[in-house]
Amino acid sequence: MADFPELSVVIPVYNVQNKLRTCLDSVINQSYQNMEILVIDDASTDNSAYIIKEYAAKYQIIKPVFLQHNIGVGDVRNYGITLAKGHYIGFIDSDDWIDMNFYQNLVSSIKSNNSDMSICGIKTEYNNSLNCQLRYKYNFENCITGEYALKLLTKSENYGCFITPIVNNKVYSADFLKNTNIHFNSTRSFQDDFFSFFAILYSQKITLVTDTYYHYYQRQSSTTHTFSKRLVTDCLDTLVQIRGILQKNMCLERYKKEYYSYVERLITSLLDMLIRKEQDDIAQKKYLKYIISEFSKFFTVSEVIDYIDASRIFNFFDL
Repeated sequence: MADFPELSVVIPVYNVQNKLRTCLDSVINQSYQNMEILVIDDASTDNSAYIIKEYAAKYQIIKPVFLQHNIGVGDVRNYGITLAKGHYIGFIDSDDWIDMNFYQNLVSSIKSNNSDMSICGIKTEYNNSLNCQLRYKYNFENCITGEYALKLLTKSENYGCFITPIVNNKVYSADFLKNTNIHFNSTRSFQDDFFSFFAILYSQKITLVTDTYYHYYQRQSSTTHTFSKRLVTDCLDTLVQIRGILQKNMCLERYKKEYYSYVERLITSLLDMLIRKEQDDIAQKKYLKYIISEFSKFFTVSEVIDYIDASRIFNFFDL
């Protein structure tokens, strides 16, 4: 490997001793090898740090970092961006894994098309290794503009193809991220939604990649899939932060449709999680009232009514 790797892979780690080896093995065994793997332990209290040290001793491409205090996945990724030496940057969650040609295909695509990022499909994996769900798929490689991609992300237009805010199925130009100062916010959840909105908004060209998949492990204890008031607050904080930046840059009016469509997408995601994770009808109604109460502090019906499909939201509750 050259002194300066072509790709930097950032892997935040926190208490994932049972899945970490699978993740690291999938990255180490990539057909693409011109990379550094920044494995950043966020003050784990299990044996994750021991596993990282074991792998770092065996593989030179692994660059271990051990934090003394827990700072959260968003800030760990931000730190990883500052440490990255590669021309390109990718992110992986430490309980997920990737196809053997994952980075070969994504890096080749972003290079050959001179794109700001490349994006591939996602498969959701469950505890039963035989059970997986195809979550996102692109049938043919295609270069699209950032403006078009923003519509796919926010679902402001229905072209039969969408882009997920999840950052792990993407490779980014390091210069692009650093020159635009794109970063993750500090909420416990919805960091990907904040990051992806601006990464796509600021991009000029994005490449969609076929026949390549990121394997997203769905664990029952995942914070992003356990419903709580904190989840509602994080969602709201993220949307308010996005709006504030758009207003500061005087472009909210230009992207009003995309922004408020994104509001709907995140609210719909909240309601979907509420129904799946909270089975008690009384608790559901209590949370629904809380969501309405909190969001009404920052959004009025008049400003969002033209952009939100209310019937789709209320259909979740058969209202």
